[in-house]
Amino acid sequence: MKAFVCAFASLFFFSLHCSGADRISDLQPSSNQYALGYYEGDPLPNKTAYLTFDDGPSDWTSEVLDVLKEENVKATFFVCGAWLPKKSRTGNSFHKYKDTLIRMKKEGHVVGNHTLGHPNLANMSEERIEKQLDENERLYRQELGEYSEKLTLLRPPFGSPYNRNLSEEKKRRVSSVLQKKGIVFMWSKAFDSSDSKEWVRGEWYEKGPRINTESDRFKAKMERIYTRLTSKADGQGIVILFHDTHPTTKEVLPFVIEKLKEEGYKFGTAEDYAKWRWGKTTKQVLEEEM
Repeated sequence: MKAFVCAFASLFFFSLHCSGADRISDLQPSSNQYALGYYEGDPLPNKTAYLTFDDGPSDWTSEVLDVLKEENVKATFFVCGAWLPKKSRTGNSFHKYKDTLIRMKKEGHVVGNHTLGHPNLANMSEERIEKQLDENERLYRQELGEYSEKLTLLRPPFGSPYNRNLSEEKKRRVSSVLQKKGIVFMWSKAFDSSDSKEWVRGEWYEKGPRINTESDRFKAKMERIYTRLTSKADGQGIVILFHDTHPTTKEVLPFVIEKLKEEGYKFGTAEDYAKWRWGKTTKQVLEEEM
């Protein structure tokens, strides 16, 4: 793994006025009976990487932001207000990490809705799904006040039901709620970092004496994540799934970014994707859909 170096700025700005050759404005999702959004197999601009982080905010989110700032990269964070263990929260995660979330917005990152408590939506009624999304957004806007806005981007926990072998009835039922609440932004299956697959010796939810970045298992997990995300990046557009609840993720992130830059990749957010694909912000797309 190459050493951490400060690389050239590579923030990828997408234009609202890009030409028809650069934007795909008339495509529907590959599974167009579902909610509007990006799903596996949908179009992506070449040599573009979308970094996404699920399940935060956590003790590690501010350091993830440090890396992104150093690398001049913007990302998309799908947040939960009541997902981390209760001992890691003070009332709710948005309250405990309010300053981190405000910094996230000030530094140009995009925030999406990942539900309040991270349940599997496939097993819930439409009313309960709606409540999970509405309560999460209500809490977010309550805690952040003037720094908040409507969470127009959604990612269902576990990617369920879309990335699982579940019935069409379940997919349609979940979609009937999501299509009223926002635009779904899934990830590229081959670019799931696998950072959430296990807790290894040397990592934990919180900062403290449990953390040991010199642990052999900690280093091995970093190497696994790095190899998984960089070995298949051959010029296609990719949506990477990270979780900003893992210190291994924070540690390996700069190496992944630098390797992708070496391969000619630029970076964008889920909002950039909407502008590339539909020529509009997610808010504008939703207003038209409604």
